Amino acid sequence: MSDWTAVYQFPIDKDLRELAQFIARSRLPLRISEENNQQVLWGPDPRFKEMLLPLLEHWNAGQIALADVRIEPVTADAAGAGADPGEGDQPQHSAAEAGPEAGSAPGTGDVGRADAVGAAPLPSWPLVATPLSLLLIGLCFAGWLLLRENLAQGLVIFPDRRQLFDWAGSTLAWHWSSGEYWRLWSPVVVHFSLPHALFNALGVWILGRSLEARAGTLPLAVLVLVSAAVSNLAQYFWSPETVFGGMSGVVYALVGAVLVLQRLAPDWNDVPRGVVTVAVAWLLICASGLFTLVFGVGVANAAHLGGFVCGVLLTLVYALLGGTQNFSSVKTKTDPS
Repeated sequence: MSDWTAVYQFPIDKDLRELAQFIARSRLPLRISEENNQQVLWGPDPRFKEMLLPLLEHWNAGQIALADVRIEPVTADAAGAGADPGEGDQPQHSAAEAGPEAGSAPGTGDVGRADAVGAAPLPSWPLVATPLSLLLIGLCFAGWLLLRENLAQGLVIFPDRRQLFDWAGSTLAWHWSSGEYWRLWSPVVVHFSLPHALFNALGVWILGRSLEARAGTLPLAVLVLVSAAVSNLAQYFWSPETVFGGMSGVVYALVGAVLVLQRLAPDWNDVPRGVVTVAVAWLLICASGLFTLVFGVGVANAAHLGGFVCGVLLTLVYALLGGTQNFSSVKTKTDPS
């Protein structure tokens, strides 16, 4: 993010919660960080400084309230009506307007206007900030390729098809007695089809990269390792007679983490809330047996549920340790400099 531009600088003791709420509400691609004892607002385009400078100056002076400022799209017809010849290829913008109730000071009729480049629904994190997420995505496809070549036998937990299951004589206990401890985690790598790998990779891309960029690689690694083991154990003990695999348990741990963080840090909007809603609904549909009944495809429901619960609990512990401060719009883990 070295190409980001400093839009405005605020004193270190300036309360920017209203600005953070405005950014989140308007879905603007802006970030705030602390630089050289200043709070700096960054934008991905140099035009942000020219567009937002009047608005920020008057808000910083206490002349307007950002709660009264709204973002309104400018239609193509309106944008082109006053354009000079040759400007047809100029990018369209949106306008931020302060309503009549804003109470602007005399002579500040244009304070509430600012063009803005359209905000992307997901932040564009630099790849170097999310190495573990990228590794997990690569492992999804690597596991599918290994299965296609019949090379995944060393990654799965062998099924235990005895009628009376006991831990001491189980296949998992046999793996451990042979020193094959990696099998507690390695089933998450195995994927039985390309769509299976694609969906899990997409889940890591949407959920994992934002969590890693904000919280750091180490906290995400703890979440992944613990949830992988918990989800695999849950699925094995629930259905030891079947072979299972996939990163869905880890993805549902990410869903649980995002669910908690969206409630404890309500101004964090990196992940659309609808994504979590759909994921939880899918968890319930699969757990009901409806998907298996209709399509005849088995689903590792115990792994999904185990990963989800693990993600919720670990994130609550993370929040108790003060981790939610990394998910505030006022404090970002990404350094635009």
